[in-house]
This record gives sequence, C-alpha cells and structure tokens, in this order.
Amino acid sequence: MMKINTVNKFLLISIDCWRFDALSRTNPLFNTPKFDLLTQDFSFAEKFFVPAPATRPSHTSYFTGLYPFEHGLYGQAYLKMFKGIPNLFQIFSDAGYHITGRSEYPDVFRFLDFEPFITAIDPNASAQHLGSLEDLIRQFKQPSDVPQFCFLHFWYAHAEYGMSGIPGAPSFGWLVNNNRMDEALHTYYAAVTHILEFKLVEILKQLHLSEWAIFIFGDHGEGICDEIINHGATLHQNVLHVPLLAHIPDVGNLEFPNPPISAIDLFPTLTNLAGIDVNYHGYGQDLLSPSKIDANRLVLSELDSLYGVRFLDKNNLEIPHHRVTSRAMVDNIEIDRYSEGVRLWSLTDGKYLYRENERTSEFVYRHVLSGE
Repeated sequence: MMKINTVNKFLLISIDCWRFDALSRTNPLFNTPKFDLLTQDFSFAEKFFVPAPATRPSHTSYFTGLYPFEHGLYGQAYLKMFKGIPNLFQIFSDAGYHITGRSEYPDVFRFLDFEPFITAIDPNASAQHLGSLEDLIRQFKQPSDVPQFCFLHFWYAHAEYGMSGIPGAPSFGWLVNNNRMDEALHTYYAAVTHILEFKLVEILKQLHLSEWAIFIFGDHGEGICDEIINHGATLHQNVLHVPLLAHIPDVGNLEFPNPPISAIDLFPTLTNLAGIDVNYHGYGQDLLSPSKIDANRLVLSELDSLYGVRFLDKNNLEIPHHRVTSRAMVDNIEIDRYSEGVRLWSLTDGKYLYRENERTSEFVYRHVLSGE
C-alpha cells in the first residue's frame, strides 16, 4: 500500500456524459490548454468504468461503493435506494466534515438518500448554466484545519449540449441519423470544453492543491454512434468507459492497476484516505493498494429500463416525498412499466467488453477502444 498521510479535504467533480475521448490525454485534437496545465500532475486512469449508463444509479454507486443490484437503484427511473445504505455524504458529515454538494441539475437526485446534501451550483440563478461560481467558491474558503468533503456535478455536457435555444439548430439525433457524425461530435466536444476550460479551471485555480484530494470523473459517457445516440438505452463502451483524473497530496503519480477499475472503487479509496473506519463489504477496491487488486478482475455494469430510461418528468419533480413509498411505487401503487424495457449486464477486463440481454441471452463481445 502507498504510504500517504491522511487527507482532510476532498473534492469530487462529476461531469455528466463525459466520454473517454473528450479529453486531450486521449484525443490530441481536444483543445483545453488551461485545464491541461492545471491538471498536468493529475493521474489518469486508462481503464475506468461506471456501473450504470445513467446519472442516478451511477452516482449512487459512486457514493455507496455498491453496484446497482446492491444499492437498489437498478435504473434511472427507479425512485429510491434500498434502506439503510451508508453514503459518503453522511459518512463524512458524521465524521465532522464541512459538506458542500452542488449540481447544475440537483433535481436529478430527488428521492435519493443523499439528496439533502446537494443544492444548486448557484442558488440565486434560475438557470444554472447562466449562474455564477462565486457562492460555490466561497464554500471552499474554509480554514485549513476544517475538514471538507465537496461534490460538484456539471450537467452542461448533457443533451442537447448547449444547443437548446439556438434558432434553426438541428437536433442531435438528426445529425447522427443523417451521417453528420463529425458535426455531432464537435457540438458535444464544445460542451465538454466549456466545462473543463471555463468552469473547472476557475474552480481549481482557487484551491491550494497541496491540501486537496481531487477526483474528476464522468458519471457515464455518451454514445454518439450508429448503435446509440445518447446513453440510457444500452450498455455501450462509449457510455461505460469514462475518464478519471486523480490528485492526492504528496503523491507524485497514483499508480492505477492494470486490471480495470470501477466507480465503486472510490468509496473505499476515499474512506481509507480520510482514515474513516466503515463497515464496507462491497466489491470496490482501494486504489491506494493496487497490488491487492486481482490481476484477473472483471468489473460489472447494469442497465434496467423496465420502468423507462427517464426520471426528469413533471410527475417525479412534483410528487411530495412522502408519497414515494418504495423503489418503484407511489402511494403503494407500482409506477408504469416501460413496454420496451430491458435488463442488460456487461463485464469487462478493460480491453474487451461482454454484454448480455438477461431475458433473450443475446450478447455482444467487442474491443473497448475500437468497438470491433
């Protein structure tokens, strides 16, 4: 295990829909010189995968260290987690940390156990993409001896990738379906560039990096290919394989293991780094002890769309919390099922991905990077 002093300031930054190729380290045409300079000493994980292709179940895995089949939020449209599962916000709060949780779309976390910890990036802005970072940055300005746990969630790279409101702008699906894939990708890349180069740069510039452990990651990627345009309909390598950048004080380079790593690994890594004793029995591995990770490890991803692929509709945003009586019930009545719903699972060794339909047993086996 790496010898690392206990850290008491943590920053987790989640970029919605962040593909593995939307970064200069994997795409030399990606133009983010300020972000690259600020993160030049951050470690980069080549084989990092998320357990779900949607915002709600993926973040729940990040915060609990559990796969969806363990935490209960099987898919995006499920309403609640299983009861009694510890999450990072509550754990760090109970340990005396100052908690900051901000999102450009906090409603996406509605009904989840950690929802009370997450508010808007700018509480005074009616449209978060037009908001200011000043209030957020003030939250970071705690004395050096005050332990902090901070989470930021940026939504701007989600469909329609900043195109909404532009007169005459073609829909993203139309671009993909009319063989204008390059134009579609450029639109998506521009949205990610906006987050990296103009938002994260201004935030990271305010921090003393010698005091902060920082993890920047995607909650899932984005298809933008013939098989899938966005992310929630299937388990595709463009959706599951995402970037992870990590900075830990006093660690020149975090040596990620050769086997694949998963979003669930951040839970034991963070709690061990903070020196917080938790009774964790999940499948996540401490990234500070790479030699202990099985060389033949496979990581799992799951998709359950039996109740649909969307959460952000009017009903879910207006239903009082007390009426949600279980993971898939309102007023003890099961929510509507989705006629095209599926259950899929996939395993990857970091190089190849195997996906299977649980009901039909149809499967694909393909190279993660080439898709072949």
